[in-house]
Order: sequence, then structure tokens, then C-alpha cells
Amino acid sequence: MKIVALALVLTTLTLAQTPDTPKKATFEVAAIRPAKDDGNHSSNSDKGLYRTHNLTLKELIARAYDVDIGQVSGGPGWVDSDSYDITARIPEEFADQTRDKLPQMIQSLLAERFQLVVHREPKQVSGYALVVAKKGVKMEPAKADEKGSGTSTHNTHLTAHNINMEGFARYLTRNREIGMPVVDKTGLTGSFNFELEWKPDQLQGKPEASADDRPSIFTAMEQGLGLELKSAKVPIVTVVIDRAEKPQEN
Repeated sequence: MKIVALALVLTTLTLAQTPDTPKKATFEVAAIRPAKDDGNHSSNSDKGLYRTHNLTLKELIARAYDVDIGQVSGGPGWVDSDSYDITARIPEEFADQTRDKLPQMIQSLLAERFQLVVHREPKQVSGYALVVAKKGVKMEPAKADEKGSGTSTHNTHLTAHNINMEGFARYLTRNREIGMPVVDKTGLTGSFNFELEWKPDQLQGKPEASADDRPSIFTAMEQGLGLELKSAKVPIVTVVIDRAEKPQEN
């Protein structure tokens, strides 16, 4: 019996170490530094680099696991207050798979540099379905050979480059003006370039709001992009932080 058990263990180890095992996607090298909160929050990948500016660990986890920041819970208080700038090099072998491999690379980075350990819990909650408005799409399709993709937000002005609707739904899910999970139900394929500007919620009902003629984010999306958000029940997976440590200086 002992010989059989040993043989099974050796067979399992051999299979686990086979050359056909897919290589885990990781960044070649990454620099992480405390960020200055200047009102800008961004995340993008271009020319073999992944860069973030002024993102908290919770926001980084949301990007790594494709969830709303509100779906991330647990951890020490600083995960929701301390923000970081990251510059990481994407391996050449993953250059053509950046969009698919990037979440896994961010997960690996957080596990290594923040000692992050998480687990997932499924839930169904109230949210929004992203759909095409009655008057149709008003966005500019990205060219097939466009390189890089990402979003950049300055206060309430969004610039999106080479973004598909699934990615935009994830952005909306993370947007504080929306405050609820969003799923893509547009049926649109391909990627788009667009800009979006809206009046921040905190101005609603205040005297200074009368001098600001920008629409709400909901109206801005319909008028500028030809998209709508409709209330819907949304299945989500929450991410619970079991462990996190502040990264060491580079």
C-alpha cells in the first residue's frame, strides 16, 4: 500500500511539473510608489508597459479581479485610503495577449508585493444593464490595428481608448457616480474611442449647480455615446481580503 501511495504522489508531481503546464503571467519588473492625490485616477497599458496613477489597493484589486470596488471587502484600513503609482513591464511573449493576461499579471504583482491573499464569494445584487439607447450608438469604433487600451479620468472627464463594452461596463461599475455593478448587454463587438463628461453628484441641489450646465453621467452617456443604464438583477462575485501588507520601498 505504501509503494502504491508513493507512486501516486510521484505521478502527481510529475504531471504538475510537465513542460505543457501554462506559464503564469507575471510582469517582468514593477515599480510601486506612494501616490500624490491630485484628483487624477488612471490605469492603462501601452507600448509594453502597464501604468496606474493614484489607485488604492482596493481599486487595484477591483481591476485585477474585474469587480466593483464595492465588491471588495476586508483588510486593514489603509487598503481604502493609501494610493499608489505603478509602472510595470509586460513580457514580450504576452504583448499580443495583454488584455486577456493583464488581470492575472496584476494578481501576481499584488500577491508578491502586497502579500495579498483573497477568497471569492458569489452573490446576486441590484445593479444596471448597459444597453444601446433608442437613437443608436454614437461612439467612434477603434481601428483594428490600434495599440494599447485604457481609461483615464480627471475629476468627471473620462477619456477611453480602444475599450470594448465589457471593459466599459467594468469602468462604470468602479465609477463612484454609478455606485452599483454594471453588466454589458449591448451586444456590441469590437472596441471604441470616446470621451465623456458629466456633472458630479455632489453638485446636485447646490447653488453652484445652476452655473454648471453639464448633464448627469446617465444623461451624458445617452446623449454622447448612445448608451443607457437600465436597472437589473446582477450576479456578482465579491472578493474578500484575507491578508494585505504595505509594499516595501523599491
